[in-house]
Amino acid sequence: MYDLNDLKSFVSVVETGNLSSSAKHLGVSKSTLSRRISHLEEVMRQPLMRRQANKMFANDAGKAFLPYAKSILDTVLRAHRTVDELKETVTGRLTVGLFSGLSRSWATRELFRFLDDFPEAQIDVYTVTDFQDIREQTDVVLYMGELRGGTFKSELLGELDCGVYAHKRYLDQHGPIDTIEALEEHDWVNLHNFFGNDQMSALFHPEHGYKEIRMPRSRLTTDLMGFHLDCIVHGRGIGILPEDMVARREEFHPGELIRVLPEWQAPKLPLYLLYAFGHLPKRNQVLLTRLKNAYSNSK
Repeated sequence: MYDLNDLKSFVSVVETGNLSSSAKHLGVSKSTLSRRISHLEEVMRQPLMRRQANKMFANDAGKAFLPYAKSILDTVLRAHRTVDELKETVTGRLTVGLFSGLSRSWATRELFRFLDDFPEAQIDVYTVTDFQDIREQTDVVLYMGELRGGTFKSELLGELDCGVYAHKRYLDQHGPIDTIEALEEHDWVNLHNFFGNDQMSALFHPEHGYKEIRMPRSRLTTDLMGFHLDCIVHGRGIGILPEDMVARREEFHPGELIRVLPEWQAPKLPLYLLYAFGHLPKRNQVLLTRLKNAYSNSK
C-alpha cells in the first residue's frame, strides 16, 4: 500500500533533484525525506532514484512510476475537495505562510478573528522571510516583495508606500540630511531581497522624477522586517521602511523615527496573496475573502 507522504516526497525530489530543497518545501528533515523514498522503494521492490554528484534523478523505473504517483496524489486531492464542498460550515486545518514583516499587523488580527468566528477551524502559521521559504503544502501565503516563479496562483493585494527613515538619535549624531546626494555618505541598513545585489535604488520626486542612488554596502543585512526596523531604531543607519509599519510604531514611540527627505518616495513594496489553483475548500475561500477585506479596511 502506498503512503501518501512517500508519494509526495518522491514527486518533490524528482521535480527539484535535490533533497535539501524538497525537505524545505515539504517542511521535513532530509533524513525523513530519505526514509520516505526508501520506504516507497521497498514497497515497489526496486530502486526508483539514482544519485549523481549532489543531485538525485529518477531512474527508468522512477520515470515510469512518476505519472502514476502524480495521478494518485491528484485523485486524493480531488476527493478531499469533494468532501469539503459537502460541508456547510468552515472546518478543518489551514496552513498559512506569513511574511515576517506582517507578524504584528492587520493580518494577525484577522487570523484571530477567523478562529473566533469559526471554532471548528484550525490554523498553522509559519514565517516566510524569503520566497524559497514557502512550503509546498501551504493553503494561503501573504508575501511582500517580488515573486520568483512558484506553483501558486498570485493576487496582488496592493503596494505599500515606503520612505527613507532614520532614528532621531542617528540624525542628532550625524546631522540632518538635506540633499539626495548626501544619502550616499551615510550608513545603511539594507533589506537584502528588497534592494538586490547591486545596492542601487531609485527614489521618486513629483517634480524631479526618478533619481538613482548607490547606497554604501551595509555592514548589516537582513531579510527580517522586524529586525530591519530594530536596526534603524538602534542607530545602525538609515533605511527604507513601509509607512504603515512606521505608523504602528509611532503610536507607542512618537517622534523617534524621522522621515528623511520626505518629498522623495522610495520604491513601493508589493503585497501578494498566494494560494492553490483550481477549486478551493470553503475554509480557504472564506479566509482569502476576509484577508482581502481586512487589508482594504487597514488602508
